Amino acid sequence: MKKTLLLTLMACFLLSLAGAQSIKISGVVVDSTGTPLQMANVIAYQKDKNLGGFGITNDAGRYQLQGLKKDSTYVLKVSFLGLKTIEDTVRNVQGDLVRNYVMYEDENTLDAVNIVYDMPVSIKGDTIVYNSDSFTNGTERKLGDVLEKLPGVEVNEDGDIQVEGKTVEKVMVDGKEFFAGDSRLATKNIPADAVGKVEVLKNYNNVSQLKGLGNDEDRIAINIRLKEGKKNFWFGEITGALGEGGDELRYQAKPKAFYYSEDVSLNILTDFNNLGLQSFTFQEYRRFVGFNRGNTRSTGSSIDIGAGAGGLLNLQANRAKEIESKFGAFNGSWAVNKKLNIEAFAILSSVDTEQETIASRTFTESGVQENTEDRSFQRNQIGLFKLGADYKPNADFSLEYDGQINLSDVSQFNDFTSAQEGVVRDIDQNESQKPITIDQSVNLYYTQSEKNIFAFEGRYVDAEEDPFYNAILDPEVDNAGNDIEPFTGTLGLDAANPYDINQEKLVESTKLDAKADFWRVLNKKSNVNFTVGTSIVNQDYNTSIFQILDDGSRNDLTDAQFGNDVNYKFRDLYGAIHYKFITGKFTITPGVTAHSYKIEDTQLGNTNELDFEEILPDFNVRFALRSSENINFDYRRTVSFTDVENYALGTIFNNYNALFSGNNQLTGATNDRFSLNYFNFNMFNYTNINAGVTYSRQTDAIQNSIVIDGINQESALINSPFANESATGFGRFSREFGKIRASVNANLSWSTFNNIFNGNATESENITHSYGASFRSNYKDGVNFDVRYNIAFNNSDNGGQVNDATTQTITLNADWQINKAWFFDVDYDLNLFDTSANVDNNYDFLEAALYYNKPDSKWEYKLAASNLLNTEALNRNTFGQIATSTSFYTVQPRYVYLQLKYDL
Repeated sequence: MKKTLLLTLMACFLLSLAGAQSIKISGVVVDSTGTPLQMANVIAYQKDKNLGGFGITNDAGRYQLQGLKKDSTYVLKVSFLGLKTIEDTVRNVQGDLVRNYVMYEDENTLDAVNIVYDMPVSIKGDTIVYNSDSFTNGTERKLGDVLEKLPGVEVNEDGDIQVEGKTVEKVMVDGKEFFAGDSRLATKNIPADAVGKVEVLKNYNNVSQLKGLGNDEDRIAINIRLKEGKKNFWFGEITGALGEGGDELRYQAKPKAFYYSEDVSLNILTDFNNLGLQSFTFQEYRRFVGFNRGNTRSTGSSIDIGAGAGGLLNLQANRAKEIESKFGAFNGSWAVNKKLNIEAFAILSSVDTEQETIASRTFTESGVQENTEDRSFQRNQIGLFKLGADYKPNADFSLEYDGQINLSDVSQFNDFTSAQEGVVRDIDQNESQKPITIDQSVNLYYTQSEKNIFAFEGRYVDAEEDPFYNAILDPEVDNAGNDIEPFTGTLGLDAANPYDINQEKLVESTKLDAKADFWRVLNKKSNVNFTVGTSIVNQDYNTSIFQILDDGSRNDLTDAQFGNDVNYKFRDLYGAIHYKFITGKFTITPGVTAHSYKIEDTQLGNTNELDFEEILPDFNVRFALRSSENINFDYRRTVSFTDVENYALGTIFNNYNALFSGNNQLTGATNDRFSLNYFNFNMFNYTNINAGVTYSRQTDAIQNSIVIDGINQESALINSPFANESATGFGRFSREFGKIRASVNANLSWSTFNNIFNGNATESENITHSYGASFRSNYKDGVNFDVRYNIAFNNSDNGGQVNDATTQTITLNADWQINKAWFFDVDYDLNLFDTSANVDNNYDFLEAALYYNKPDSKWEYKLAASNLLNTEALNRNTFGQIATSTSFYTVQPRYVYLQLKYDL
């Protein structure tokens, strides 16, 4: 069946390629003086007004129209702002043609503006405007489907958007942020039929006063312009599904509603399903709780207090034994008047996840092999609530406020079996926590004059976390077959069978970041930026370990080494200066930041202080070859610090076989990072090239010092005397050939780092290089395809333990617009994995869906099936310094369901 499927999809691919043989019309567009016109629009229409092709002239005035049909008649329209539009009829095209045009002044400028606006692509300064209907074929369902049809735009599997190789940082709808600008929620939820135009905003800065002062050239946002019929009216869809899978009833209920007017926008998203479709993933959650609210330069120093992590599992959608998801979200924006805008969102998510994993691990130091079976259930309930306001009374002053509350209620139970050397141990683990984080920020920007600009950015975080851990485990067994205490007596537990060990933690954290900036604009090509600021952290950390004995009584481990009562303080005072100047095609920005650090911890009746200073330089050079082609070099030195848990000296449980203790002598890890990137997007032939190389060297890295006894690990942290190094390189080339977009890519990564095992330094070196190719079509009718192939080679050397692995991934997608009402879609993924240790892990997935949507009907019917091949488990292999492992985890069985959708 797999071979038949592959051959069928490849046949569709080859047939589409054969159909790609087409006619090309090219030429040159000049003005009345003979000067080439750059960015002129050339469009070819057929008699039925269908778009045959379009092009934009390059700096030499050249254009080309590809994908035109033989024996057809086209009307060519040439337009340029302020010049008279040209119409030229080309009849019965038989082969490639050359048509040159001369354009003259047009007194009716307004008509020219309207014509430019209706072009498939128009460029206005730093904004590229795509008319979505010029690129879509009507089979698109969400915004992500529309965006990936646009030249120079890509959407990855997670919903992240890239334009000309650069990641989009914000998505807006009619100028209003969609859920704080989150691109993933936007691409997966905004209906495709609501999208009128897509505006790509290059050199983006959220604050107009700061535009051009810093290095904004690679910052990109997207604004979605809705179709006229979608404004001042509610629109959306109601989706419901019922089916069967795994001998259970499967369901989905997914209403969505949107309202946009000049002053008010409302977005309501919901999704309740047990189809394994996560509406709100771990990556999305982290973006909402960890995003940077500032608009100015980073300080080069960072400390992560870990607040608001919530404990969510990082799962692939539809890749667990069972996933049940409940999701509801509201986002609203209200323009109170021309000066004040208020925004708010509320996101509620509950995910129940059941996993079943069988694994085999071999520990490098001891040579012990452990075989495990893990059956786990996790419930993640989260709530995110935000209220924000922007006050801009005039062009010279703006004030922003954001307040956000993050709540979580997370619990997990593991039924775990561990077998080693013929001895089987049953282990139950229970974990839970209910963290709460209040996160507020205030940003102020003031333009005193054309030469003097001020900014203040402040953020205050107040968080509380209370993780609880419980392990109920059988005693360990010594070489003589006798029961012994876990960790061979290290903990000093009372004898019991089983051992019931409990750990309580409470972490209370506050963090204040405050920064003031002043820019002195020297002239149109240079400015100097002065910065002063501080970062202050205060944390209280309490832990305790206790044992529940066989008779139900409680045994508290009162030894100081098994409890923590720590107050931790971190303070960073800094000042910085940056000078930006433009000379020719070069934009150069050197800078330096001086930091004064103080770290203080109070525990075990003693106070320990660390005071030190760092000078952190940074340097950026940008060489603009053309408006859409540039080379960027960046160097910066940064220092990263860790939080109270890693400074606390008392021992804690990480899991049933791992103990951990901190080190209050840790300093920050210093990282020197060099990067060189090249970006080139050619609108003339839709060629997109981006490549880059990055090298990092980290000194005083915070690394583990681990003592391993059998499968048990006791670890502490140190500032490593050895440097960690890494280097990465990538290259990607894509081009459109008529209706087909082809791309090739290559990636290389190398890293080396060190840990201490049983007192001996162990170096790990990893090298991975991968290569891929893809072909995607965008025909108006018939069959379309998306074919991707990637092969990755990995070599890891962990202290002399060498492993080589090869992974091949083949992804095939084909869809067929059968007629005006029927649409068929099929997706196939094949993964092939093998290692030098003769481990072969292969698995594949097949999904298919048949849609029926009668033209002009609000109802759509869908018959769908996931995991048609009924793949039972995924295989994974990891090669680490501590252990190498092979794991098999169960995935959801075949689901078949009928879905109905009604468009509001």
